[in-house]
Formats: sequence, structure tokens, C-alpha cells
Amino acid sequence: MSAKKWLMMLAGAILLALALCAGANMLMDPFGVFGDPIFDWYSYNETNNPRVAKLAWLEKHHGEYDSYIIGSSSAASLEAGTMEKYVDGRFYNLFVYGSDTRDYRDLAVYVLERYEVKHLVVNLGINEANVYDAERDGLNDRMHALATGENLPLFYLRYALANPRYAFDKAAARLTDTDLPQVFDVFDVPSGCYDKRLRNVEKVGDPAVYAEANPGTFYLSPDEDQLPYIDQCVQSVREIRDLCEEKGVELLVICSPVSEAQWNLYSEETLRAYKTALAQVVDYWDFSCTPLTYDTRYFYDATHFRTTTGDLVLAAVFDDETVYRPERFGAYVTSETCQAWLDELFTAPPRLEEREYAAEVPILMYHHFTETPSMDTEVSPAAFAAQMEALVQAGYQSVTFQEMVDYVCHGGSLPEKPVCITMDDGYLSNYEAAYPILTRNGLTATVFAIGSSIGHTEHYKDTEFPITPHFSWDQAREMAASGVMDMQSHTYDMHQWAPYETGDEIRASILPLEGEDYAAWSAALRDDLSLYDRLRRQELGEGFCALAYPGGYYDEAAEVLVHQAGIPVTLTIRTDSRNVLVRGVPQSLYALCRQMVTERTTPEELLRMVGNQ
Repeated sequence: MSAKKWLMMLAGAILLALALCAGANMLMDPFGVFGDPIFDWYSYNETNNPRVAKLAWLEKHHGEYDSYIIGSSSAASLEAGTMEKYVDGRFYNLFVYGSDTRDYRDLAVYVLERYEVKHLVVNLGINEANVYDAERDGLNDRMHALATGENLPLFYLRYALANPRYAFDKAAARLTDTDLPQVFDVFDVPSGCYDKRLRNVEKVGDPAVYAEANPGTFYLSPDEDQLPYIDQCVQSVREIRDLCEEKGVELLVICSPVSEAQWNLYSEETLRAYKTALAQVVDYWDFSCTPLTYDTRYFYDATHFRTTTGDLVLAAVFDDETVYRPERFGAYVTSETCQAWLDELFTAPPRLEEREYAAEVPILMYHHFTETPSMDTEVSPAAFAAQMEALVQAGYQSVTFQEMVDYVCHGGSLPEKPVCITMDDGYLSNYEAAYPILTRNGLTATVFAIGSSIGHTEHYKDTEFPITPHFSWDQAREMAASGVMDMQSHTYDMHQWAPYETGDEIRASILPLEGEDYAAWSAALRDDLSLYDRLRRQELGEGFCALAYPGGYYDEAAEVLVHQAGIPVTLTIRTDSRNVLVRGVPQSLYALCRQMVTERTTPEELLRMVGNQ
């Protein structure tokens, strides 16, 4: 073979390989730059590089939005949907992780020059003055050419000829994708925010448990430099301000909540310089150091605040009195007020005692009441009466789950010595035996009734199997009207008794059946929750605010679906942590622990139980 022919064959092979590579990358489109023709999977694309994929998404969908949020990854906690509660606009969160104010300026110019914009929100932390115009040439971190002015054909060529591994990885990930976020798709595409459904159901209340689950998360190594790019950061903000004024766009600048670990990295002199310089070019809301700064439960880690903390921020900005927020939670800062605000901030830091915003609530668990108890789930009326009298004499006051929700979400109050009394399954004895005892002692309780068993006094559902009698809807209405006993959810029919069931799919708990895929299980759970919610609204006038997991079994996916159904409180039968309710942290109402009370529990033991949770 001649050298010329060999070279032609080699060149042909290279061209073929390049064509195959480009074809795979353009069809699989792991960064979303070519319209993602096969998968239309922008959550994956944005996880690979939000700077590229988000702008590619907007090129196709910008007509759905007229307002934007810009910032680094902490800005993801300012949710588009929450903004729309307060502002007449259709918001998209254009945050990109690892960004600086040069990126913010480029993104602001991009949306303001190309689209019709009503509102622009810029979220600033502290790190924005710590880095500027970082070099980003990699496929995973470069900005889209639409925002930088880079040569477009060259930009697309880079992604067309990328390592085909990216395309193969996307195809492989698709085979294991589910509705819930995974490491390869962490974005909620329509809003632009992170998909934090799983992260937002972690157990938060007990500080010791939260710290153990997140070791080292709230430590930061000291920086050698003290915010060296203040001037560049402020100049970018000035350019954004000027362009907003030119375009008639309403600009809102928010300095986001900062954890104590990050706040303490910098000297007072440096922080004053940053805040003062910023106030010279734009008015801003400052939430950098607030009472939340000193409690890690308001943060995911040292540099990211919770979405629920973001809700508090926006409630403060728009003066929403229905949402809890502590005193001295942020301030509106102008060039005239900046120095007075900083003097107050550094002279008297806004730290609160934990008792001012957190409360422990022990929760007791009962089931059936009978004169002849033979198992731990049965307690005699006499023993129950003695236990309740002991609580009252010791100064305990019972609380409902709605009161607990009001405390956490709306700043409501709880008694000095709260206790929550619960009963599972919905037995008739709750009405006949417990209800009068509670009434006599001035206490309240919650019954977690199985929906399919309500009103069944002789047989298990539609079988001939005998059943321990359950109270009726009429009796539930009477108890609810009295204010003494409330009825909440134990699921409608996901607490089945296997020996009495005749079908092949027996759901003893809320968890998936063996071998059941996510889609089928989630549909079954949603249907159960929806059916029971409609039934309760029909019979009692409102939906559920609490659900006790049948058997105490649950997982993160179940927590996500229950809370998506609008139920703010969930309960287990775990006893491994304290129930610490934290104002402004709805997650402190999740997976609450309960102490089981038996016939053998003496009044003295009960008081020790509630005293130590």
C-alpha cells in the first residue's frame, strides 16, 4: 500500500471517528447545547453545566418567563414559586454554581438584552468578593457563548467534538433515572432551582442528630485573602444596576444569609468595607448576619442556606406577617443607613437563646384501651387515667399538631411544659374510654385512624374476620367538635393485616412492595393519600396536617410524597432523638419520635419518659 493511500485511509478514519463523535454528542447532547433532540432531559444537562444548559433552555422557553433570579448556588434557595407569591412576574432562577459577579453581569446582560424583563433579583453572599472572573475553559464550567460573545460556531464545535464518554454516560444514566433527583440530575428544570426534595426531608430538629448526620459540614478553612475583589464585585453590580435602569427593570439586591462558620472567616474591617462599598452603588436587603447565622439547622452546609430560610428572607422583604421570622432579621440598607446598620451588627450581634425559637415536645403513643390488657398495645382505662392525672399534676399541657405547625411556621406559642398524646389505628375504645378521661383532665389527643377501618365494629373491611371495633365518622366529628380529640392519618389502606387480606398485593406499610418499581408505588401512595384527604374534608371539613407511618416504617421517598401531598407533620415509632421544633424550619416537624406507653408504665416512669424524651 502506497504512503499516499495509507494517509488517505488514515485521514478518512479520523474524519469518520470525528463524525461519529459529533453525531453521538449532538444526538445525546449531554450539555443541552443542541436542543437535546432525543431525551429533552435538561435536568441532566444543567447538572453537567448550568451556564450552558440553562441558557440553551431559555432560548427555547424564554416566553414562559419575564423575571429572573441571578446568583451562585446559594441563590437556588430563593425559589421562583415563592417570589411569585409576592411579585407579579413569572420567575426563572438563573443561578449557576461556582460563579462570581462577572458571571452575574454576563447573565444579566444576556437576559436584559435578549428578552422582555420585568424584575431582576441579584443574590450576593460573601464569596462574591473573594473571586472574580475565574478562568473557565472546561466543558463543565464554561459560560455559553450567547452570554460571552464567543464565536458561536467554535463554541458548538467544542461540544460536538467533546469526549464521547459524556454522551455514553448520559445514555447509561437514563436507564437508572427515576422521578426523584439523583447525582446526575439535581435541577428542577421549569423553575431553574435545585431539586431538593430529598435533601429537604432530612431530620433536622435535634441538633445532636443533625450534627452527627453532617460531620464537618459546617467548618471552613480560613482564607488567606480578605475579600480581594470588592471593587470588581461592586463594579459588576453597578453595571447591572445601570442596565436595569436603562431597560426600566425593577432590581432587587439581596445579601443572603451566611452561616457563622463563613461569617467568622472575615474581619470586621473587611466586612464593613464590602458592605459599605456595595451601599454606595445600590440599596440592598442585608440578611448576612441574623439570628439564623448562629444555628446550623437553618443551613445545608457552611455556604448554603435552606430553601425554608430563603422563604423567611422573602417574607421579610415583602413584609409577610403570616410567615415566622425572628426579630432583627435583616435590614434594608442604603448609603445613608449603612454605617448605623453595621455599627448595630458588630456592636450587638443578633444572637438568640435557643429557648426563644426552639421547643422540645415529647410525644406519647397509645393504641387500644381495654379492662383486660394482654399486650403492649393495650392499656386499661384505670392505668390511662392515672397516667393522664400525673401529667396534669406535674404541670404538663397537651398540644395538638396544628399548634406545633403554627409554632414552627407562623411563630405561634407553646406551653412551658408541652406534651403530645397520640393513639394509633382508630379504635372505638379511644372514643368510649380515652375521650372521657382526657375531657375530665383538660387534655387533648390525636388519633391516627386507618381510613378503611373507620366505622367497622364487627368485621375486617368486607370480610367475615372479626375486628376490634373502630369508631365511626359521627364519633370522629363529635370528638373533633369538642376540641379534645383530633383525627389524623394512618393512611387510608396501607396498614393492612396480611392474614385477613385476600389479594396478592398486601400493603402492611407505606413502603414499596418487594420488587415494586417507583412509578407504581408512588402512584399507589398518592392515590391513597388523595382518597383519604378528600374523605376527611368531606366528613370533617379540612384536610390532614399529620400522618403517622403504619408500623413506623418509612424512607426518604415516602417522606417526599407525603409532604408533597400537603401534610406538614410525619411521625414514626423511633425513639432515637428528641423532638426539637425549630421556628422557621418545617423539617423539624418531620419523622417525629414517639414513646410507647404500656399498661406497665407507672405514672412516675411516664414523667421520667416525658422529662427526658
